[in-house]
Amino acid sequence: MPEISIMPHRIDFFGMELGVSVVMGWLVTILLLIACVIVNRKIKKFKDKPTGLQNIVELIVEGVYNFSKGKVGHNADFCAPVVLTLMTFIAAATLVELLGLPPATEDLSCTLGLGLISFSLMNVTALKEFGLRVRIKRMASPIFIVMPIRVLTDCVAPISMALRLFANVLVGSIIMKLVYAAIPVVLPAALSVYFNLIHVAIQTFVFGLLTLNYTMEATE
Repeated sequence: MPEISIMPHRIDFFGMELGVSVVMGWLVTILLLIACVIVNRKIKKFKDKPTGLQNIVELIVEGVYNFSKGKVGHNADFCAPVVLTLMTFIAAATLVELLGLPPATEDLSCTLGLGLISFSLMNVTALKEFGLRVRIKRMASPIFIVMPIRVLTDCVAPISMALRLFANVLVGSIIMKLVYAAIPVVLPAALSVYFNLIHVAIQTFVFGLLTLNYTMEATE
């Protein structure tokens, strides 16, 4: 039977004991930064009539922006870049499994970090929209006694998002390990298309959607 654990595996990294997910998270971040530098240089050569890479970049950026605008209105200028960054990292950090590498999102500490970023975006956007005084007043509306409940609800949101992403990625990995152990030929290849591509795309989209929904609730 394959070995399954919810605890991140640890390795010796230049004399330091680090979780594999930490190393993979930094590796993915570095690769994404390099990709951003390359795309940024290409942007300077973009033409009025898009082709090739320009088509893909404009399609992704415009799609996320329009989707964000439908949720948070004029705050999309502030929220869309953060949501796109979160979604890109989640997709890249999970799809490394196609290369036989452990996904960073299989570690709860990674998904909690992503949830805290969503939590920060929600509250920073609300403070930017209303200011601290109005934000507190809205949290205490219609009577002050509901404020602790609303604060608790906001604090639970990033934890629920983190647990959801972590559980879905972990379950997908467990299912694939069981399938490989039971039927090592043909079927795993077909299932990997779902769990490593479609499943990851769904989880990435849902995380971005929840981030925008919570931000919308904080600013509506």
